[in-house]
Amino acid sequence: MARPKTHQERSLFIAWIIEMVKKHGRATTKDVVEMFGLHRSTAEKYIRVAIKQGELIRYGRCGVFRDLRAIIDFDLKRYTARK
Repeated sequence: MARPKTHQERSLFIAWIIEMVKKHGRATTKDVVEMFGLHRSTAEKYIRVAIKQGELIRYGRCGVFRDLRAIIDFDLKRYTARK
């Protein structure tokens, strides 16, 4: 069983999540799980905290975005690629 994370480690993970989303525009729970090797429920908990702290936007099941413009760009790419 893994040891519990310290407050400093949790804060560092959350800061990295915020930085990753701001840099790339979007991140999913799967991205966070793969990058940090966390359990899915732990990654979701850290993402919820990152949304509050980093002023990020959760868009349904599509992931976490840095702003509304990133959501619009994501939707445009997703729906125009199907034609």
